[in-house]
Amino acid sequence: MTKGQWFRMLTTLLIVWIALSLWIDNSIILPRPDEVFLTMLHQALSPDLYFSLIMTILRVFTSLVLSFGLAFLLAFVFFRYRKAAVYFHQILLFLRSIPNVTFIILFLFWVNREMSVTIVAFLLLFPIFYQNIYEALCEIQGQWKDVLLIYPQGFPIKCRKLYFPLLKNAIVTSWITCSSLAFKVVVMAEILASVSVGVGSNMQFARLNVDLVGVFAWTIWLLICVSLFNKLLKNVLFRIYE
Repeated sequence: MTKGQWFRMLTTLLIVWIALSLWIDNSIILPRPDEVFLTMLHQALSPDLYFSLIMTILRVFTSLVLSFGLAFLLAFVFFRYRKAAVYFHQILLFLRSIPNVTFIILFLFWVNREMSVTIVAFLLLFPIFYQNIYEALCEIQGQWKDVLLIYPQGFPIKCRKLYFPLLKNAIVTSWITCSSLAFKVVVMAEILASVSVGVGSNMQFARLNVDLVGVFAWTIWLLICVSLFNKLLKNVLFRIYE
């Protein structure tokens, strides 16, 4: 979307929000924009806001790096050994069928709250990274099959000269897709795991106090954080692959 389209969309949403909040006239059901923005201004003056955002971002970044690193490695391993890949894909399918809430409850018994958030995010993001990279490798193999038959090379040489360079689009797309999803999963896990510091813990505190203004304020801060993180991520990824 262009900047003009974003501006029109946000303006429309703001007008609808104002109209509905004035019509309902009840902050417990739907707070007015001015109430939310005043709360956000008050939060911006407190160091707790920045500490909470930093902790959530660290959890997101940690889960993304761990998920991508292991997915990248295993995608090449199972691409090399296709027979073993069939069994591994069945395991992934089984894991993806288990609700995230179940993982959170289980890991709260086994590890501490902080670690459970990262593990749950990892279990959701890893299959996405793995599938995108593995399918991209299979596609590259199919496109260059005839060339590889004419000029056979060892697997390490094919990885260095063919697979690594041509995986650019798959890697960039995976990171951009997973980064937004990671924030959703991490915040959800922070709420369910009741961590001490983070965006999710502040949302949970606001909910328990029937503070819908606070929930809206933290949601907007989260949207701003996700937008800036994705923009920075795109710049970094495109600089790496220039």
